[in-house]
Amino acid sequence: MKSESSSFDTEKSVQTLGRTLQDALARARAASIGPIQSGSGALSQFDDKADIEVVAQGRGLVGGSWAVQVFVRDTGQKRNVELVALGDSGMARVMDGYRNSISLQASVKKRDEIAAALR
Repeated sequence: MKSESSSFDTEKSVQTLGRTLQDALARARAASIGPIQSGSGALSQFDDKADIEVVAQGRGLVGGSWAVQVFVRDTGQKRNVELVALGDSGMARVMDGYRNSISLQASVKKRDEIAAALR
């Protein structure tokens, strides 16, 4: 699976960003919103955790799905917002079948919509 990341800094509070994110994901018609699973297993307690860490997924209109990870880190004076679009493109989607795959193109579009709402 491929990914494309985008980030920006804002002076909005973590609480404001959290509420805005809820609204943005509702407008994006996210079918599921869940926590990011650590890949560190038993050592996950040592992971650098963001103040907000979620992954949202939804279905496209013509088949295929989108998935976006959102990380918000409070750095003191500002908050850093990172959005990561996840998905496959090209032959990987053909091999897996369009209807059962996550489209990187659709994910990038949703990532940009969510970012616009959070800015």
